[in-house]
This record gives sequence, structure tokens and C-alpha cells, in this order.
Amino acid sequence: MDHKHPLHSVDLLRTKCRSRAQRPFIARGANAVRCPSCMMAEFACFCAYREPRQAAVDFILLFHRDEIYKPTNSGRLIADLYPENTRAFLWDRTQPDEELSKLLEAKKGQCTLLFPNTETAQQQGRTTRTLPLPISENQHNHTFIILDGTWKQASKMFHQSEWLKDIPHFEINSQAQRSFLVRHSGHDMQFATAEVVALLLDSLGHEKQSKHLLHYYQRFNQHCLASRKRGNTDA
Repeated sequence: MDHKHPLHSVDLLRTKCRSRAQRPFIARGANAVRCPSCMMAEFACFCAYREPRQAAVDFILLFHRDEIYKPTNSGRLIADLYPENTRAFLWDRTQPDEELSKLLEAKKGQCTLLFPNTETAQQQGRTTRTLPLPISENQHNHTFIILDGTWKQASKMFHQSEWLKDIPHFEINSQAQRSFLVRHSGHDMQFATAEVVALLLDSLGHEKQSKHLLHYYQRFNQHCLASRKRGNTDA
């Protein structure tokens, strides 16, 4: 069965980055024949589980350059499920993309940077301002900026970019994180990007959308693991 899907913002960003790259990105498993839509090895394709829907809020995915090509990147799952609500850009330390700058200007007062405060961050002495959730019941399509990278990368992206610091940022508190983990997961306070967004949706009261994204992420994770095991066996 053909499970091809229309290109979304992350697909287009990846294509744009590839066209500008001066050297190819070569990662583990680079020789695998991959599904062009979900980027998994063909035998581990999980496109059949993609069910796009309309989200209650909008998302700007701000990618660290090391993440955009990774088949294991989970930020793209947000664009998979909510393509009409998601825009994707590559992070720049000093100068944001011109289109992103215009979008942020248009969204001024309706845009918030999501900055999850993990226990790891607290142990490393990093602090952020905790603001009340800036959404009223009658305010639709508020936009959240999601920093897509490892914790170290996301911290660098935030602290080294003055243009990001002017944007109000929301920190999901530890109590909400623990509650979410107890209900939905079995690991410690280490979240993938898709899990962070599922936690955000849950915190906003959009439980069905949160579960939808989390279940899709779990399928994605299962197929990643299957692909790795198959790869080790083939090797």
C-alpha cells in the first residue's frame, strides 16, 4: 500500500539545507534504503500510522543544524501530524531567517518559546524565567517556538541568541513533567522533542491531541529500535 504524504515544512527545510550544503551529511545507517517520506529503512517504514490533524496551537520548529538530517529526530513528527500548524526553520546564532523574522513580528504578543526545565538542567545550574501560561480560553492558534536539539544544543541556542531572549518563554514545571511521566512513560526526566510537545498539549488541556502525538512517537520509537536491531544483525 502506498503511504506517501505531501511534503511539509520540515521536508522542505531539509531539502533547502541539502541544496546549500557544501558537503554531504553521513550518519550511521547512511547506506540503508530509506522511505523518502518517513526516512526510516524501508522495512521499518511507519507512514501508515501518520494521521494528520488540526492542532489547537501553532508551532515553530527551530532546528539545530545537526538535527535536521537525522532519521531519529522526533521534532519532525509534529509536522507529520500537524502540517498546517507547523513551520520549520534552521537556527542561526545572530540572524534569524528573514521569513522567520517576519513571522515573529506578525506573531508578536501571541508567541512563546517553550523552554523545558529538566532536572539535568537544574543540576547544571541553568535557570530560566517561569511565566504563567500565556494563553486565554478565547485565544486561538497561539504559537510556540520549539528548540529542536539535544539539551546542550537547545541551551546553546537559547543563551547565545539575543533575538530569542526577547520572546516570552514558558517553562513546564517539574510537577507537570512528573505527572506526565507517571501517566504516559517509564523513563526519567529526559524528553524527546515530540514528548515535550505532547507534554505541552497536555498542560494546555488538549489531552486527545497529546495522546495522539505521544502514540505516534511511540510507534516511531519502536520502528527506530527495530531498524537498529536489523542493522546490527545485517552487519
